Amino acid sequence: MKLISLSKKIRHISWLVGSIFFCACSPTTTYTDPGYAYITNQGENTVSIINTDTNTVIATVQAGKAPVGVAVSHKLQRAYISNVESQDISVINTVSNQLVDRIHVKGSPVGLTVSPDGKTLYVADWFDNRIIAIETESPDKTRELSVGVAPAGLVVSPDGLTLYIANRDSNDIAVVDTQTMSILRRISVGKHPFGIALSPSGLWLASVNVQDDTISLINARTHQQQIMKVGYHPYCAAFNLDESKLYVTNTQDDTVTVLDIRSGKAEATIKVGNTPEGISMDYALQRAYIANWGSNDVSVVDTKTNQLLTTIKTGEKSRAFGQFTLNPLRN
Repeated sequence: MKLISLSKKIRHISWLVGSIFFCACSPTTTYTDPGYAYITNQGENTVSIINTDTNTVIATVQAGKAPVGVAVSHKLQRAYISNVESQDISVINTVSNQLVDRIHVKGSPVGLTVSPDGKTLYVADWFDNRIIAIETESPDKTRELSVGVAPAGLVVSPDGLTLYIANRDSNDIAVVDTQTMSILRRISVGKHPFGIALSPSGLWLASVNVQDDTISLINARTHQQQIMKVGYHPYCAAFNLDESKLYVTNTQDDTVTVLDIRSGKAEATIKVGNTPEGISMDYALQRAYIANWGSNDVSVVDTKTNQLLTTIKTGEKSRAFGQFTLNPLRN
């Protein structure tokens, strides 16, 4: 992960969870409330807030130093932002889109995810090799767990009972019981897993293996896995709603690979902005949003046609690592 003063170590590190309500959806889904995308701009310490109905930036919020990770909660009406260099979490009210709190942590927070019930914020501390579980109603109440080396991406199961952690320098996924904060098992994957994604039902887990240029597609029930080839230096991934496709950002190709889950093969390669990193879905509109570090913008892809729809200018060094779209089918 690229940090302003720690860029050498973190350049290589590179949520589909939290508050999404998993239910059926069709292209004719109706809704009234807009969706939003919260894009961390690591180079200028801000968050760009995009209205996904209009694909325009409606606000820019000051964050801490070197913001990277994002986790959103529809239940809490909050967006959480990890600030690695200031060692804190910025909290944004998603109704007013105003900064309302800062949660201080002793460490370097990277990946974030929120439990489906909104009670717990999970934070990956990159340098201290631990996970911090923070009570959202009482942020001073925390639990900790030592995991693998350089934990990055986090996702939690739809029932909230299992937390998955990508440990970049251990080359594994730690499977954690959230009730006891204990490691149930470790799943070996490819080299330098960073981004991680969970399908809406919780059946499929995807580990993005940066230095292997692969995805490990893992059955979360049987733990069997399949290796899928993608582009050069992949970073993050997101499933579509019906779990038939996985979208993967390739930072050195400036592309997104669309993988067909059934065949295990790439069905499309989409050209996007420069150095694409974070990716998140707007299920109601059937779009993928991709944060581009190198071109300081966000690419919007129609997941029905796999065509680039538009590009939205954001801030310097857009990152958006995690689940950054707030749109639980607008319910």
